[in-house]
Parts: sequence; C-alpha cells; structure tokens
Amino acid sequence: MSGASGERRGSGAIVDLSRPSGEGALAGGGELTVEVLVIGSGAGGATAAWELARAGHEVLVVEEGGDYVGAALTGRDGAMYDQLYMERGGRSTADLAIAILQGRVLGGGTVINAADVVPIPDGVARFWQTKHGLSDFSPEALAPFKAAALEDLSASTPGERQINANNALLREGAQALGLRHEIMMHNRVGCVGTGTCLIGCPMNAKKNARFVAIPRALEAGARFFVRARAVRLDDAGAEVKRVTLRTLDPKGYREERTLTVRAKIVILAANAIASAQLLLRSSVGNEHVGRHVMLQPQLPVTAFFDREIRFFRGIPQSTAVTEYERLDDPDRGFWGFRIESIAGTPGIVASMLPKLGLPGKEVMSRYAHMAASLLLVPDAPNGTITVDRAGNPVVAYAMPDEQKARYRDAIKAAARVYFAAGARSVQVPYARPLLLESPRDLDRVDALGFEPATAPFISAHQQGSVRFAASPRDGGASPEGLVHGARDVFVLDSSGFPSSASSHTMTPIMTVSRMLARRIAARRAG
Repeated sequence: MSGASGERRGSGAIVDLSRPSGEGALAGGGELTVEVLVIGSGAGGATAAWELARAGHEVLVVEEGGDYVGAALTGRDGAMYDQLYMERGGRSTADLAIAILQGRVLGGGTVINAADVVPIPDGVARFWQTKHGLSDFSPEALAPFKAAALEDLSASTPGERQINANNALLREGAQALGLRHEIMMHNRVGCVGTGTCLIGCPMNAKKNARFVAIPRALEAGARFFVRARAVRLDDAGAEVKRVTLRTLDPKGYREERTLTVRAKIVILAANAIASAQLLLRSSVGNEHVGRHVMLQPQLPVTAFFDREIRFFRGIPQSTAVTEYERLDDPDRGFWGFRIESIAGTPGIVASMLPKLGLPGKEVMSRYAHMAASLLLVPDAPNGTITVDRAGNPVVAYAMPDEQKARYRDAIKAAARVYFAAGARSVQVPYARPLLLESPRDLDRVDALGFEPATAPFISAHQQGSVRFAASPRDGGASPEGLVHGARDVFVLDSSGFPSSASSHTMTPIMTVSRMLARRIAARRAG
C-alpha cells in the first residue's frame, strides 16, 4: 500500500490527495497559494525543494505517483510497473521502437533506477561551456555541487563481495581482452542483494531522493502532495502563476477533482518528457520547447553459460566496459558506447527476449544460466516532443545510420567479451533472433538494420527537451533554467541538458538542480 496521508516531519507533510482527508478542505478541490511550486519529486525536484525550503521559502511539491517504500515495494513485476512507472511502463516513442521508462512515484526515477552514480564528466561540462555558451557550467563551477550530490547519495564503490557473477563475468571477459573497464559507484547502504532495484528496494537501501532530499525538505517545512497531476500552467508571464492540478484515485488510474495552485515561482522537474509536455499543453515557452530531445536508447544483449549465473540475485549493475566511450569528444561531448552488466526480474527480462510462446518459455527456462548487458549509445539531440489533442506526449525519434553503426559495433564488442569469459552463445534480441555461437559469427551482426520496432530498445535517460542556451535563438531556457518568455518559471531537471550529461543522469540532475536552486534562492533573498 502507499504511504499514509499526512505523514509529517518537522513542519512539512506528505499528503495523499487521493484520500478524503487529504489536505483538509482541499480534498474536494479549491485553490491554494504558495510561494514556490515544484512539479516532480525526483532527483531534480526533491533537491530543489530541499534547497529552497532550507533557505526559508514556502515550498509545495506535487507528484503524480504515490508514496511507495519498504514492504509496499512487493517485488511483483505487474503491480510495481503498474504503480512506479509512467503509463504502467508502457510509454514509448510514436513508432513503438523505443520503450520509455519514466518514474511515477514519490522520489521519481531515483526509486526505480539501478542505483548507479556517474557524475557529469569534466569533458562534458567543458563541452557545454565552450560549445553551448553555458559559461557557468565549467568543471570548476560544478565541482562543489557535484561533491554535494555524491555526499547526498552516500556514493561508494561496491565491495568485491557485492559484485555478482553476472558483473564478474563482464569484468573477466574485459580483462582477458585487455579492455578498459570499471566498477561504477552506487548509492546503496545496507544492500542485501534482492535484485529488484528496477521495481524499488524493499529494504530502503537506496540513498535516493525519497530518503535524503525529501526528508530534509520536510524538516525545513516543505509540503509534498502525491496523486496530484499538473495539467496546465497559466499566467506564466505574471508575478503569480496558476497551475491546475487534478487529483487522482488511490491507484492513479483516474482524475477526480480539480485544484488550483497559485505560485510566484514554478519549478518544472518532472522529467524531460513531462516538463516539456506541461509547457506545450500550456503554450508556454518558445519554439525550442519539445525539440533537441535525447533518449540515449539502450539495447540488451544476453549470453548463456553452462554454469549457473543467477544474474537476478545481487546488485544488477556494477561493471562497465568503458574502452569504447569518449567523455571529451570535441563535437559531441559524451560519445562512443559503453557496455554495462544488467539484470531484471522475470517479467521485464521475458519482454525483451526475442521469442514468444513455447520458444520463449524454453529460453526463460535457462534464466539461471543467463548473463546480460545493456549497450548504452549516447545520441545526438534529434528527437521531438509534441502533444496530441488530449494533451498526451507524442515522442518522435528517428535513429540515424551513424548511431545504428555504433549499436552494431557495441553488439560485436559485447559478444567478444562474453565469449572471452566462456559463454556458450550470445543472443541478440531482434525480430528475427540472432544467435551467435562463436566469434566467427560476428559478421552476421552487420545485417541488422534496426528498423522501427525490430529490437527492444529502452530509454531510461531522457534529456534535452527545454535545453539551456545563452540565447532564446538556441534553446528553450536560459543558463539559469528560466523558461524563455516566462517569468520565474524554471526547468531544473534533465530537460535543460544540451547534450548527454553522462551514462546515468541521477547525479547530473542533482548537481545542476542544486546549483540553479541556490541561485534562485539567492536572487529572491537579494
């Protein structure tokens, strides 16, 4: 079940608006006035709320999802995807080619990610500074905020005993081939290895927004409304803005009541898709809103071994092969590709395998002998977001040939690593499944064209839909996060990133949100 209505810490509270007691008289609708309204409670929204509340500002955060912690995170695929992901995990690009994984829960994507901590590389920060005119985003300027994010996350490197067989095999293969690799930092404390990171940690072992920034914001007096969907922003150029909310039923299936929040400052931190969606359906911002979108699609590859791997036990993702990534590409910033071990619960794993019916059942019968990786290929800002007549987001994304070539190179590299580690076969999930049984088969990868909906691409790191730029000619928001054409409406999430910030966006979002939120607080104080 979701968190209790009216949970209080300090002078703040978490209020479930789906319950009759939610916020007293507001349970039936009405109007509320606050100084700062934050839309979204993940890495960006929770961090901004904490910074502004402790600076003395009156802060309200609204979150469409519910509050799920501890035993409420059941580890059951169907129930958890239903409650923790936008569109029950079914959001996708318009052509159904890429599944878009976006959190819908108090704490946002930090509740359902693989807990990887990868800050903005200095080369990317320098690229933003020199190529995109973001003079205040230099490595030196970001350094204290990056350090604060790592402290918030209790960032550390997993110990040797925490590296499960799946991740150890990727490392073993990389070592055999002499490839650069790393053990990634994470934000777990007290992990017991349930392996359910992608559907929430029942042990509350992730030091994420739900257990760091949100409690601190509550102590500073911030309020959090859950089951509250922001549907429209009006009077964006006025001193006081109006945001229309719709409360949802306890499971988040239906809109029920209307609530208006009046606020002097509105902060959008609802993910690169939802933040742009709200601006578009409200006709706020310039022509760059919804453009320059990056999805950073990832493609899974599986390998089968004679011995048991049991990749679903322990930390899903700790090893990465970094031989092929570039963190300071002069034209792109973060480029190339990287290979990261991954695991999942049976539901999501079965959905990404290339066989159905009895053949699919046979493949899943070898679940314990399976190893898997995600091929992470950073992309250029070539996607767009629009809204349909109902105000729903429509994500269009066309993959260029150059990007497809990097996926083919990444598949070959991953297969070599697995064969070097002793794999019996490597399976590429494709409309016509491709089974590689030795390195001699790698040339068969060249035939993969990646036409829409032929491979199970997923996107967990959407970025860039309201990108920061020095001029309105080049982006949707200023380097301070201010939406062009609006007054005191800011984006403090991955919407503003002009290129891929990192291979994992939680830490970059926290870094940038803290820096920009402090500037907002300082300006208001002045």
